[in-house]
Amino acid sequence: METMNVRAVEMDLGERGMRAALTVISGKLCLLVRSGLNEQQVAASIRSLLARYIHHPAPLLVLWPDADKQGVVVREPDDVSVGALEDPPDVTADVLHLYGEGHWAPKDGWRSDDDVLQELTEIVAVDLKGVVEDLPEETYPLPEGLGAVVSTGYDSEGLAHPMVFLRGDLPTGLRADLLGFCLALGAGSEYEDRDPDESGLFYVGTDAGPVSGPGAALLGALMVQRLGRRPGDCDFKLLDPPEETAPELESAA
Repeated sequence: METMNVRAVEMDLGERGMRAALTVISGKLCLLVRSGLNEQQVAASIRSLLARYIHHPAPLLVLWPDADKQGVVVREPDDVSVGALEDPPDVTADVLHLYGEGHWAPKDGWRSDDDVLQELTEIVAVDLKGVVEDLPEETYPLPEGLGAVVSTGYDSEGLAHPMVFLRGDLPTGLRADLLGFCLALGAGSEYEDRDPDESGLFYVGTDAGPVSGPGAALLGALMVQRLGRRPGDCDFKLLDPPEETAPELESAA
C-alpha cells in the first residue's frame, strides 16, 4: 500500500456481503474494508484490488467472497452513477510521464539504488513473508540472458508468498528493476499469455523494453519509482524454461 500511495479505512459496507472496495477520494486511491475481517481476509482483499486496479484502472472496484472457489472476485460495477466518483489517478503506459509531484512520485525522495533494492527486499521478507536470494552458485553457468527465477510458496493456510532468485553479478539498479518486475509477476499481474512452467517457475531475462501498457511491467516500475529509483526499461522478457532445471531451484520452489 505504501509503495502505491494508497490508504485504507474500515467502514460499514452494508448487508449485501461486499468485503472491500477501491475508489478515488481527493485524488488518492482509497481502500474501503469491511469491519470485522481477519488479517488474512484483509490482506487478500487489498492485494486482489490493487492487482486488478494496476491492470485495469477504474473509478470503482468492488470485491466479494467467491463461495464456489473459496476465494474472492473483483469486478467493476456497471451501475455507478455518472459523476458520483472521481476519475482514477492518471496511469499512462509510458512511466516517464509519472515522475515529479504526482500520485506515483517517490514517497521519500530519490534515493540510491542500494537503498531501493534493500527496501524492496525487506518488503518481500517482512510484509509478504517471501524470499529474495541470489541464484545459488550451483546453478551457474546460467542460461544465456537469465536475470531471475520467480516462484510462489504457500504456507499452511494456503496463502501465497513470492520467491525470487536474482542473478548476483548484475548492476544494483538493474537488480532493483528486476525485483520490482518479479514481485509484480509473483503477485499475479498479467504478462501476455505466459504461464509458469510445470515446476511453477518463471524465467526472467535481463533484456527489457519500455513499459507499453498495464500489467507486471508497469506495476514493477511504479513500485521501484515509489521507493526512490527512476526505473529503466522494465518490460523484462520471459525466457523459455531451460531443458534441465537445477535441482536446487526445484527444491527451493
